[in-house]
Amino acid sequence: MNADEITQLLKAAREELSAAGAALAAKHKGGEWERWRAAHDRCLSLERDLARAIGDECAVEIEWAAKWDTGAPLPHVVSSGHRTYLLYLLSEPDPEWDGTSATMIDPGSSEKQSIAIVQFEGCLVHKFGAPNDEALAGHPLHGRGLVAYGAHTVERSRWVREHERINSVHPRHRPGWGDSLRHYLLAFHDETFECLARNHIVRTVRLTFAEALQASMREMMS
Repeated sequence: MNADEITQLLKAAREELSAAGAALAAKHKGGEWERWRAAHDRCLSLERDLARAIGDECAVEIEWAAKWDTGAPLPHVVSSGHRTYLLYLLSEPDPEWDGTSATMIDPGSSEKQSIAIVQFEGCLVHKFGAPNDEALAGHPLHGRGLVAYGAHTVERSRWVREHERINSVHPRHRPGWGDSLRHYLLAFHDETFECLARNHIVRTVRLTFAEALQASMREMMS
């Protein structure tokens, strides 16, 4: 399909998503969530198809070994040179939670938590902070496959191309950064983390946040 054909399909898919959202707000008869999810997934797929058809960048959701807590993952970043670590709370659903209360989590607590430590190998650059989930619709990749609370890589990343252009003045510059660097994008509740790196390694630990940060810093300095 060409870009015009995909654009028309995407328009229809977005109309269906809007109708599915309206059905969710009304009295449920059954199947409303399934309809909304199908429409949502259809839109994401067509957004990516359109970006590929016109040669633009798009976010592609990827399998992630350690899913973070949606409500309060408390991500932290430790970085030095080409070694960057991202830490966050793992998702651990409480089978006794009835939805009527909220648990406040203090990263300075002495209580041990289930924490993911992600090492980004060969990390060239990272950014961490805004936007949060309420402003994610303002991200440049919104409408190009970006999913709230999801882990992504970015195809045909403008950010990669930007840094390759910057480095092109170096006397030993080698082109082809798009083949060796991956643009990662992790959308948390209150923050978004992005980096350009060769690869990533995920491990999980049961430590306090302070202990996990100290362990990451020791590795970084070794």
